Amino acid sequence: MKRRSILKKLARAGFVRTEGANHTRMTHPDGRWTAVGRHVEIPTGTVRAIERQTGVKLLP
Repeated sequence: MKRRSILKKLARAGFVRTEGANHTRMTHPDGRWTAVGRHVEIPTGTVRAIERQTGVKLLP
């Protein structure tokens, strides 16, 4: 899955973007957060982990 689409879906769900040195941290006001690596394509297993951490459905 493309990194850009993951970040857009998380932003629509209310997550705020913070840039770090090697990852982008997406934080929700209720305390949930996840880190998204700086790769164009994110592996399916990583996307599923991001879904579990955030509670946001990313894959179809």
